[in-house]
Amino acid sequence: MAKEKGSKFIHSGYLFVLGAVSIWGVSTGILVKLISIPAFALYAIGAFWGIVFLLSSLALKNKLSDLLRYSTKTLRLMLGVGLGIAVNNGLFFTAIKSGTVANAVLTHYLAPIFVVLIFGPLILKEKITIKNFVLAILGFVGLLVLILPDIGRSIDRALIYGSLSAIFFAFHTVLEKRVTQTKADPLSAVVYKNAVPLVLFLPFAMNSIQAGISPTNWFWLSIWGILVLGISFLLFFQGIRQIPATSASILSYGEPIGAIILAAIFFKEPVTLYTLIGGMFIIGSGVGVIKGAR
Repeated sequence: MAKEKGSKFIHSGYLFVLGAVSIWGVSTGILVKLISIPAFALYAIGAFWGIVFLLSSLALKNKLSDLLRYSTKTLRLMLGVGLGIAVNNGLFFTAIKSGTVANAVLTHYLAPIFVVLIFGPLILKEKITIKNFVLAILGFVGLLVLILPDIGRSIDRALIYGSLSAIFFAFHTVLEKRVTQTKADPLSAVVYKNAVPLVLFLPFAMNSIQAGISPTNWFWLSIWGILVLGISFLLFFQGIRQIPATSASILSYGEPIGAIILAAIFFKEPVTLYTLIGGMFIIGSGVGVIKGAR
């Protein structure tokens, strides 16, 4: 009986992470394309709506006071997650603006390899297994195949900024795992995760607000903030609480393939043979992670 309960526990963690990754795919493939404001402003305003959703949820549960009940160590960890995701996205957006999207995305998704080989073992004491190493490489190869047609057209700063963003992507992932080990409430933890990017990117948001944001953009910004920075972050937090950070990071490779499929369906963007082959590699790495947990 104990074994069966453990199995259910593991499966629920992977389902939570897959749910979060699916929402990220919807975000990249559909929602972001519907919002026509600069990326930093988009993130700040989205973080605002995410925090509104999370604070409302805490208020309904009479848990607003929980935001102030944590130890200094836990608060530092939660703020560290917020800083990590802010720097990660800031560098990633800069990478996209500095060169080709292909180079930016490719280097950004070095993150699972950093988690598996560096931050997981150093910070979380997670063992480097041959299986996780192979699956991380498999997922990265799939991503490489996906964007292979666009690679090599230019050597640009996107490679540098994208690689740096991958380091902070990996770093905030393992820090979030540390936060889950403190038994922090998910709603409170995600409030802090959004608070730091909101503060850092607020000047960009104010510039866009002063320039004027259409009602349509406001609508999609609220949907994006609540769904992506609220609900998906909660799902990821619940998932990474139950499974190794290395496995969660490998599953994140599903985001680009999901985004490509949705963009093809809703915006008629082409799906090539490279897309199909790369997608199989990525799906294979994710299935390998989940099957290995049984």
